[in-house]
Amino acid sequence: MLDSMNHIQNLANHELLLPNRPFYDDFIYFVGTIFHYSCWFGIVGSGRPVWKAWSLILLIMLVTIEGSAIWKVIRALAGWAVDVSGNRSVTARLAGTMFYANSIICLVLTSRLAASWEKQTALWIAVERAMTLNIPPDATIKKRMIIVTIVMSVCGCVEHFLSVVSQIDFNLPASTILKQYILSSHGFLFMKSSYSCWLALPLLFISNIATILWGFQDFIIIVISMGLTSRYHRLNQFVAKLCALEKQNRERCEKTEPIKVYTWRKIREAYVKQAMLVRTVNDGVGALITLSCFVNFYFISLQLFLGITQGLTGGLLKQVYYIVSLCWVVMRISGVVLAASDVNLHSKMALQYLHGCNFKYYNVEVDRLQNQLTKDYVALSGMGFFTLTKTILLQMAGSVITYELVLIQFDDKGTNDSVNVTKS
Repeated sequence: MLDSMNHIQNLANHELLLPNRPFYDDFIYFVGTIFHYSCWFGIVGSGRPVWKAWSLILLIMLVTIEGSAIWKVIRALAGWAVDVSGNRSVTARLAGTMFYANSIICLVLTSRLAASWEKQTALWIAVERAMTLNIPPDATIKKRMIIVTIVMSVCGCVEHFLSVVSQIDFNLPASTILKQYILSSHGFLFMKSSYSCWLALPLLFISNIATILWGFQDFIIIVISMGLTSRYHRLNQFVAKLCALEKQNRERCEKTEPIKVYTWRKIREAYVKQAMLVRTVNDGVGALITLSCFVNFYFISLQLFLGITQGLTGGLLKQVYYIVSLCWVVMRISGVVLAASDVNLHSKMALQYLHGCNFKYYNVEVDRLQNQLTKDYVALSGMGFFTLTKTILLQMAGSVITYELVLIQFDDKGTNDSVNVTKS
């Protein structure tokens, strides 16, 4: 009995309650590095003035394009447009408007997030140190974040490359390839008579920036969700380890009970602090989550509608691009939802270890922790409008199918052109 008591006391003094407080955190360093290099495509927090000026230039260019795109939509809806067919249809103009509007809002929101990341970093470190528990660091999170970065970068580049080559006729002279691509991809802005190389080159550059921003918003949500999930995973493993140690000591010792109660109280406080961290982070990324879900939902619905009503038209490259593009958008929104839903899933995962403990090891703090984990709802959300759990993925799929059926039912426009869905 005495040996058992000494074992638990030593464990509490040296392994549970006296943490090694690291000054280096893989997750914080990795996200900080991401925000450091994101200034190349306009996402600037508290960086140097030259990068802020660069971000302002990109923002002005995006706003100029967006203003022109909105005007083109108004002209088409009002019947003032000369041509509303093909790449200049109302659907194409509206899709272009949505694409650049997303880029503008994403640039603003991610820049705000980057500017607040230094304060967020201080909060992450404060929560880590305030736990006063010797929880081992997550040795695999850096590797997992690198894998996510590589996969999303490669897939995004492949999808964008197919987007470019699918709109180019390689039988044309090299001098006209740029003109053909711009008139095909940005037909909602240009007609042949208004095309200019001096406008096409900046537009080609800024469209690539907009594409990067679209993918970056999903990427940063996934990475931050992974960091929050990692924190919960470490806490849950700590609880599992402690429950296993309790089971190993078959005899209950009254003298060690205060130490156990103190340990479980610190664990309960750690979960309170972790829930606070999730809610604070959600205040910073909630608007970005809303934007990501809305824009991806729109383009998935648009792609499916055009594919169902018009079929896979065009050459082989266009058909391959359509399938790859649709799959890539679906994969991205699924990745965002699944990564964010893991935060909610892991916030309650410790309950299975608590339920598995023998009742004679329960104390008032274990009971409080159990009630806390059961009743406290922790999840990332889109500005409070919806929470990201695994069930929302099925809800989004059901909504897409519903909208598609409604659109198909009211569509009577024929199939003469792959993007000419509505005409003035």
